[in-house]
Amino acid sequence: MAAVFMSGFVAIRDPDDARLSPYRSLKGKELERDGIFIAEGEKVVRSIAESGCRIASCLTAGGAVARYKSLLKIMVKKGATIYVAPDELIEEIIGFRFHRGIMAVGHCPKKLSVSEALKTSGRPLFIAALNAINDPQNVGLIVRSAVAFGVQALIIDNATYDPYYRKAVRVSMGTIFELPVCYEDDLASSLVGIRKKYGTRIIAATLGRGAGDIADVELSGDICFVFGNEDKGVSRKVLSIADSKVRIPISRTVDSLNVASASAICLYEASRYRSPLKSG
Repeated sequence: MAAVFMSGFVAIRDPDDARLSPYRSLKGKELERDGIFIAEGEKVVRSIAESGCRIASCLTAGGAVARYKSLLKIMVKKGATIYVAPDELIEEIIGFRFHRGIMAVGHCPKKLSVSEALKTSGRPLFIAALNAINDPQNVGLIVRSAVAFGVQALIIDNATYDPYYRKAVRVSMGTIFELPVCYEDDLASSLVGIRKKYGTRIIAATLGRGAGDIADVELSGDICFVFGNEDKGVSRKVLSIADSKVRIPISRTVDSLNVASASAICLYEASRYRSPLKSG
């Protein structure tokens, strides 16, 4: 049974309380169906609180309320319910040791078309696309790099992990809330469409034949960088419509870079052709 002890706050005594069901579904599929996601850890929860995302609720430990007082007040003002429970009860609810002290459930933003995502973007366009990337950690790291280097929109296909899965959100350190995401079933057709509409050049990162050293490839103007599957790389279908293929020169003792590392290098190189980024 739960008891209200402060406006917007609810003390939880029962681990089976139905209102906590999202926190028992951390793997993602039920959350995706309901259009919600999990944010965990103070930095990520603060990012969602400061973003335009709607917050449904927050779960925190009783001993952490004082520490997160200002953050919890922001969420209450945004209409979120704050559930407070003892540490041991939270661990029973979520199924693992509760290290980070705070979690929140947010509503996923509206799924955008590429045109909607780019409506207010300045030129030249700087877009990234993910082709069948199936590790949520890699997705989260790529999102973080994309925001760091000024990418204006992220396109993902239906074989790529949703960047709003819990692990991807956490690894992105909340930067996902700064990046419009477009969901496309047929990535190749979508890329052809943006090239036709905006004159965007499609640049695929690949180790395959015909790829030029990234230092020798022109990366100015309207571009979309494509990054592919951790094992197979960018699909043949997407490669067939690419305007340029680039590779990162590395030591012969290493066969390839992780896609998250490769994307950071590629996006940084492209960012050098654009407005200088401010450090700090």
